[in-house]
Amino acid sequence: MRFLIRSLPVALAASTVLLVGPAGAQIAPGGGPVAWGADRTEYVEAQGLLKLIGRAELIQAENRLRADAIDMFTTPARNGSGGGDVREVVATGNVYFVTPTQVVRGDRAVYTAASDTIVVTGDVILTQGENVMTGSRLTVVVATNNAVMDGAPSSAGQRVRGVFYPDE
Repeated sequence: MRFLIRSLPVALAASTVLLVGPAGAQIAPGGGPVAWGADRTEYVEAQGLLKLIGRAELIQAENRLRADAIDMFTTPARNGSGGGDVREVVATGNVYFVTPTQVVRGDRAVYTAASDTIVVTGDVILTQGENVMTGSRLTVVVATNNAVMDGAPSSAGQRVRGVFYPDE
């Protein structure tokens, strides 16, 4: 089975969130093997589903995806054994994606291969160095590097908030 998802590194720039990733489904630039771990795993062959439960994590190069649980849905394998390509990854509960320079935190993250889209929801916090942006939903179209952060409810309505420190 191949368990690779598109790179998720997030950079904060002014009031725009950019996603930078290589071609191909990876969680780290340059690809390479993906290590995974969890307190428990389940495989549901009829659904092409590998469940990582409890302290679930995917690691590739210096990038790490952690959550309380990660479900990886695959397409049927061409040779009839195991799963094929990843079609969707769903990370739930205390979701963190960490690269050497960025951290994304949310309550749930979904990568859908067919639309090449990543959606992080809940209490979304993006950091790069001292720069911080918060909202309730981050949607990224990976192929175009276009991203939208929707605001969290507040007394002033839906607001995206950020603090940016310019280079000196």
